Amino acid sequence: MGEMDTEFSLDGVADLEALFARRAAAAASARHRFARRPGLSYAPGPDRTLDFYPADRRGGAPPPVNLFIHGGFWRSLDAALFAFLAEGFVPEGAALAVIDYPLMPSVRMAEVVDACTAAVGWMSANAAALGCDPARLFISGNSAGGHLVAEILDRPAGARVAAGTAISGVFDLEPVTRSFQNDSLGLTPAEVAAFSPLARPLALAAPLLVAVGARETGEFLRQSREFAARVGAPCLTVPDTDHITILLDALAVRGNVLNRAVLAQMGLGEPGGRGAAPPPGPGGRPVSRD
Repeated sequence: MGEMDTEFSLDGVADLEALFARRAAAAASARHRFARRPGLSYAPGPDRTLDFYPADRRGGAPPPVNLFIHGGFWRSLDAALFAFLAEGFVPEGAALAVIDYPLMPSVRMAEVVDACTAAVGWMSANAAALGCDPARLFISGNSAGGHLVAEILDRPAGARVAAGTAISGVFDLEPVTRSFQNDSLGLTPAEVAAFSPLARPLALAAPLLVAVGARETGEFLRQSREFAARVGAPCLTVPDTDHITILLDALAVRGNVLNRAVLAQMGLGEPGGRGAAPPPGPGGRPVSRD
């Protein structure tokens, strides 16, 4: 076994198959319950589409939109599986867009990053036509998606983003090369050097919140905390969550500490009430319960 196999595995997640089934059921329910515009093309080529969920609105100013980038180690999963996140945003007055992107190893990391960057540009240009405020574009992502949030904010397209949230991200690719994940990814030394935000100079174009589940493996905890400290971002450790439930039972659940923090980042909710959370200090880890 590789040195990092356990660290980048879901084997330690309790009742994993039941969690997968619950996630799939929640996604199917959300796709049925919420208004949705699936498969909007944001760039030429296959797998460059997004699913858009309009905000619940009762008049007033155009709502913000959160563009979510899913995980799956850059090589698996799709936008439809993360439809359940609409529950955490749409009823609170925020639109949600979940993107699909071309997957490795059929493309290389540069193409993955370019696709996600193109999605940001497309949403910035089309937010008004979708009924959203183009000045209130936010991005979030988990696991590989957390990594891609950091990559976008370190590029010119990041200037179009009001703020971002990187959830349980992979910010140093070198340890991945020492795990079974690299058997299919085939990360090269050049890719590790070019696409490891924890190991290169950064100039983030927008404020960033880093979050990680308290029950993540040691490597995910280390990378999130070290990356947050390096860029001077707050780091929120979400109690009682692992690599799956940090989305299913935290980001998607109104009133959860992570959901409140992201909504507050988006300017939604009132201090101390639903949709708001006190901002942690740089590198700090607020202690809160789900």
